[in-house]
Amino acid sequence: MIDEQHVSKSDETEILKMFTIEPGMNLSSPEIQRAAIQTLEGGGLIYLPKGGFELSERERELISNTANILTQVPDVENGKPTIIFDPKNGHIKKYHYAQIHGKMVRAQIKDSARSDLEAIMARYGQWTESVITQLFPSYRQSLDRKRVTYRPFARNSTQALHIDSSYGYPTQGRSMLRVFTNINPADRLRIWQLGEPFEPFVQRFLPGVHVKGPSWFSKLLAQLGIVDGVKTKYDQYIAALRALGMRDKEYQNTAPRKLMEFPAGSSWIALTDLVLHGAISGQHSLDQTFYLPVEAMNDPARSPLRILERLTGEALT
Repeated sequence: MIDEQHVSKSDETEILKMFTIEPGMNLSSPEIQRAAIQTLEGGGLIYLPKGGFELSERERELISNTANILTQVPDVENGKPTIIFDPKNGHIKKYHYAQIHGKMVRAQIKDSARSDLEAIMARYGQWTESVITQLFPSYRQSLDRKRVTYRPFARNSTQALHIDSSYGYPTQGRSMLRVFTNINPADRLRIWQLGEPFEPFVQRFLPGVHVKGPSWFSKLLAQLGIVDGVKTKYDQYIAALRALGMRDKEYQNTAPRKLMEFPAGSSWIALTDLVLHGAISGQHSLDQTFYLPVEAMNDPARSPLRILERLTGEALT
């Protein structure tokens, strides 16, 4: 049986529903699967205090000093740049840039460390796929496994509450199902803030959103294969809502929130275009992104796409 304290009850004042899966629980049991899908699709978070993904002692030593893996360590405070692994070709992306203090920078990996990092990230992607298919067998045939992200840099400044958007990789209405793991070799916490439910957030900022059809440049990038398809209205709405929320200082100062501490070795799962979140501190984490089609969900009406379509009164894909 599932311990009732680990399944949050429906409560209008509750910021976030959370389902905790303790070590030893059978991920494939119908009871666990039912609680997991209700939590995930309801905009909650699934928490594994002992996630099950572990680094070897040699791997922990490798990442314990970023000078072991990078040719140059930039002076940053926001957890960037990240390292991106593409599971389709089995390699780390060579040219992945992040904007820091107005400059475009990237994590330049040492040749001596590349194969070890790729092995860690490939193994992590396989582990997350195993976890997800055990918890959500009905998703198995529809999920599209995308990038694995490694965050080797410390975050020393609070990230604004936000929902995830697709940047240059349109989801075209699919949700972003992400698995995170704190792999800090010094056993330090990763701390997040978690915000209010998706719908009241959207209702607050939707009047300020004005979108048009996809630009010619967006279409060109898709035709050239640089991005995975043209941005839909859904992608544009999500990006605009994210930007409006992050820029609103009053909202960021006053919005309801809950702090969550994730110890080293723990993992957590959420639909991050549905769950408002923001990193506060931490260093060394992995996350795997999957795209989840609305039609594969147990209750498509709870997806960000269907909620936005209901609130805007128009089809967005």
